[in-house]
Amino acid sequence: MLEANDRLLTEIERQEKYLARLPEDFPFPLFNAAQALESQRRSGYRNTAAAAREIVDNAIEAKATRIDICFERPRQLKPHQRAESLAGIAFIDNGSGMLPKMARYALSWGAGTHFDDPGFIGKFGFGLPNASINQTRLVEVYTKTVEASAVTKATLDVRAVKAHGLHSVEPTVEATLPEFVQAYLDKEGLAFDHGTIVVWVEPDRLSYKTPALMKEHLLDDFGVTYRYLLDRVSLYIDKTQVAPVDPLFLTPSARYYLDEAKGGSRMSADYNIPVKYTRDAETGAMTLSKVESLGEISRDDPLLEAAGAIYVRVARFPYGFAEAAPSKQKATTDAHRRFEIRKTRRGMSFVRAGREIETVDVFPKSVKDHAKGLGDWPLLQSYAYHWGVEVRFDPELDEVFGITNDKQTVRPIEDLWRLFALEEIDAQLGREQAFQRKMRREERLKQQAKAEKSAEPTHAENAAAAADGMSGYKPRVADRIKAEVREKFEEQAAARSKVEASSIEAARKALEEEAKRRPYVIDFYDEARGPFYKPDWLNGSQVGVLINRAHPFFQTLYNPLLRMDGGAQAKQALDILLIALARAELSVENEETANWYLTQRERAWSQFLNDAYTSLQQKMAPVDEESAETGDDPVGGEAALEAAE
Repeated sequence: MLEANDRLLTEIERQEKYLARLPEDFPFPLFNAAQALESQRRSGYRNTAAAAREIVDNAIEAKATRIDICFERPRQLKPHQRAESLAGIAFIDNGSGMLPKMARYALSWGAGTHFDDPGFIGKFGFGLPNASINQTRLVEVYTKTVEASAVTKATLDVRAVKAHGLHSVEPTVEATLPEFVQAYLDKEGLAFDHGTIVVWVEPDRLSYKTPALMKEHLLDDFGVTYRYLLDRVSLYIDKTQVAPVDPLFLTPSARYYLDEAKGGSRMSADYNIPVKYTRDAETGAMTLSKVESLGEISRDDPLLEAAGAIYVRVARFPYGFAEAAPSKQKATTDAHRRFEIRKTRRGMSFVRAGREIETVDVFPKSVKDHAKGLGDWPLLQSYAYHWGVEVRFDPELDEVFGITNDKQTVRPIEDLWRLFALEEIDAQLGREQAFQRKMRREERLKQQAKAEKSAEPTHAENAAAAADGMSGYKPRVADRIKAEVREKFEEQAAARSKVEASSIEAARKALEEEAKRRPYVIDFYDEARGPFYKPDWLNGSQVGVLINRAHPFFQTLYNPLLRMDGGAQAKQALDILLIALARAELSVENEETANWYLTQRERAWSQFLNDAYTSLQQKMAPVDEESAETGDDPVGGEAALEAAE
């Protein structure tokens, strides 16, 4: 960080100042330890789970069959520290363990043993030190091979690194396991005969500070990340075993799976694409292409950089399979939990050697991308929660997918998108968007049809009646329309008497009791060119609010509130507002004022709302909804909309 007066220095003066701090015998190492380490601490990992994956990866590479992650609680609380907080995290595996010198070597950057063998999860040798110092300043590695008589400990302490000069990892020493680790092993009945234990001591950059939240965080992340590997390695977080979670929900053994016949996810497309990655003999440019026959592949070909297969699955979810929980409420159903998973996996999931790397949520979309043949990809908006796509590949194709050394990111080369476009994967995803839009529009229409008068008084109707009681005023039928209302009441009584085969007096009494029990009522009607609502006297003295289901007011505002999680209160509040308007209009005595209300409601307010809400629907509709209108050309609608704007 620059000191305050550094801003007043010229660049040359600043250089001179910092160079003056170097010792005379400064050897100019490739990395300046302290500053480089502090920079590394802030790089690469989105959260603790992402960093912890590196440690788990190493354990799997060491042929561990069981990996446990346990937490240390503080023995003595520091100021403002909670009793239920994390003082340490240990990663315990029963893999092969490391030789003492290897344990020391493993804490240096680039110390991997699989760099020349691409068939492994990891090969760069960055994972252990990089991930550890991202979360803590002190990491301890305890390890033991079957032949070793004692446990060896290697340490990387960022706090002890000097500001300048070379820094080496301290020599290993024999050691006993940390007390909290040994206690965990004893409680679980586990012996540490061989394997490795990585301990993050007093981690200071954790995503969650309490064991309960950290456990939930790791269980959720690891279930998805290692879904293809959990059949050969058991992974435990604070004694709870991690269960596989397929974000496409196509795997019968995974959590939240539901058979397609019972309303579960279904595979809508499956691709197996053999590919080769070759260098052009003249230009040296690299090209990815599909392999049409095995005769195209020769391992002796000096221009062949890599060959393998890319597997792509596309899943489609039925309505209600993955839905958001009500606002600010925890997920309580499998549908809610599936939606929580989809929230972090909306897009194209890339899985390398059985281990998920990243979900990419931005496809090539620019005009330039389209001109270069990178495909016509849909925008990933709300509908993308309800379908999924997964790409699996082996490490031989790392260059094609642009795998970074922390295995957290993919940066696919342009040829990969061209290949997917040639296979029409972009068109398939466009069809998924179109399907979801159509299905959900149909469901909205079904929900719209359900908008009808409730059998019992609603909260809004009761609240309006209560407000009358507090004010001491109840709306009365205006003298100017009493005869009209009375005539209508008699017609209703006669009709009811006929239906119920009762006397006219009994019918009148029943209607009067209904009006008394329910002085306000929300009902619905359908009239294509009618006003957005109509007030009416019902049952003689009952204020009726008749909402027009055919008006854009209903389609854009009212009906979405009926379907929206947490929208019930807003819908009831809107009903009260409409009741207030209706009671005011129905109580008007002056004929001229009554005509003004009628004219405003039918010709001014309703027409304005019709035009404004129609415009709003067009402006606010997601671009991918517009694109779905074009069917086989899922991007054509988007391009037209962009051009219009």
